[in-house]
Amino acid sequence: MEEARRMLKIYRVLDNDHRLNILITLFNEPDMAFNDIARETGIERGLLAYHLGLLRRVGLVEMEYDRRSKKSTKYRLTDEGVKILKELKLVKAYKKA
Repeated sequence: MEEARRMLKIYRVLDNDHRLNILITLFNEPDMAFNDIARETGIERGLLAYHLGLLRRVGLVEMEYDRRSKKSTKYRLTDEGVKILKELKLVKAYKKA
């Protein structure tokens, strides 16, 4: 029952074109900086932060902070995010970074 609830939360989060666009963008270009995602998807930054937060909360996206880089916060799909995109047949193969 717990697994069913977890999957329902994931599918509710995926019921949004912006979030699907973010996931596909991160699939095609792993380790993207926040501003690059905003530019690539055309989503306003405040709205992007909200959507990325939801995707992180359900475990489809993770972020990494790098103090040495100018673009210090990088986002990528988790293994679960890749699996879900493949199950939904939105992508075909995973590009390893």
